[in-house]
Amino acid sequence: MTSHLFLASTPFNMLTASMVALSLPKSDKKILALIDQPKETSEFVQSILDWKASPFFHAEISSNQAKGKEKTKIRNQAFNNIKSLIGTYTPDLIYTGNDRRIEFQYAMHMSKDNTQGIYIDDGTYSYLGRKTHWLKDKVIDNFIKKLTYGDWWKQPGTIGSSDWISKSILAFPDSAYYLLKEKPIEALPQNLTDPAFSELTNNMLDTFRLNKSDISELKSLALLPHDSVFDQSFNTVLKDLINIDSKALAIKHHPRTQNKNLFFTKDTKELPSKIPMEILLPSLDKQCKIYGDISTALLTSKWLRPELNCCALLKQKDSKGSHSINSEWLKLLKLLDIEIKYVA
Repeated sequence: MTSHLFLASTPFNMLTASMVALSLPKSDKKILALIDQPKETSEFVQSILDWKASPFFHAEISSNQAKGKEKTKIRNQAFNNIKSLIGTYTPDLIYTGNDRRIEFQYAMHMSKDNTQGIYIDDGTYSYLGRKTHWLKDKVIDNFIKKLTYGDWWKQPGTIGSSDWISKSILAFPDSAYYLLKEKPIEALPQNLTDPAFSELTNNMLDTFRLNKSDISELKSLALLPHDSVFDQSFNTVLKDLINIDSKALAIKHHPRTQNKNLFFTKDTKELPSKIPMEILLPSLDKQCKIYGDISTALLTSKWLRPELNCCALLKQKDSKGSHSINSEWLKLLKLLDIEIKYVA
C-alpha cells in the first residue's frame, strides 16, 4: 500500500489535491494537511474537514498563518505537526502546489530518502514561470533560508522546479514552463463529475442557500472585477449579456468588492460573492460560458474545467494609451484556449 501526503493552502490547492487523490488506487492511503490557514476556519475548509465521501483517510489543519511576534511559535508548531504526520504515515509521495512552502520542504527533509515530491498545478507560475532575481532570490534569499532552517532548503528556479520535485501534474502539460518540462509531467485528472465532489459542492451550496439547479441551469456567468479596477466597459458587456437572456445569466462580484452599485446588474441573478469559484465549477453545465477580466477565478475555471468556454474581457489600451495586457499574459490566454474579447 502506497502512502500519499498532500499539502494544500488554498481552495484551488485543496480541490486539485482531491482530484489527484480520487484518481489513485482506493487501497492507497491518502492524507491531507491544510497549511497556512487563517485562525478562523472558513466554510470551505470546514466542508473539506467534514467531507464524508472524501478520498482522504485523514485530513487536518497542520499550520496556521504565521505573522508578527508569534511567527516562530506558530512555525515550530507546524513543524511538530508535520513531523508527527511523517512519523505516523511514512509517506512515499508528498504533493504540493508550491515547493517554496517551508512546510513542504520540511516534510521532504523529514521523510525517508526515497520519498518523491510531486508538484500539482497551482496556476499561472506553471505556465509563465516565477521571475527570480539572480542576487535577491538566488543568493540572498537562498542564504537566509539555509541559515534559518538548514542546508536542506532547496531554492527553486521557478515554482515546481526545485530538487525536491520528481514530477509535475498539470492541467495543460504541453504548455508547461520550460523548467518544468525538464522532469516528467502528467495530466491533472478531469474527474470533477465524480459523485464524491457532488457531496462536497452540495454541502457548500446549502451553506450559501443555493440549489444545484441554480448553477446547472446557467448559460452564462460573469465574474466581475474588484471595484477598485472598475471600468464602464464592463457595464457595456453586462448590458449586452442581459439583452441576450437575463434569466440564464448570473453575476458574481469579487469577494472583496465594497461598492457593488458601480456595476449594472439589473434583472440578473447574483451569486454570493464569498462562495469559492471552485465550488461552483462541478455544477456548471458544459455549455455555460464564463466571462471575466484576467482573474484567478477565470483562469481557475479553465484549469479545472478545460471544456468550458471562458472569455477574457480586455481593454485594447489603458488610460495612458499603453496596451492593457502584456505579451506573456496574451500568450497564456491563447495557450489555455481562453477567448479574448476586446471591449471599448
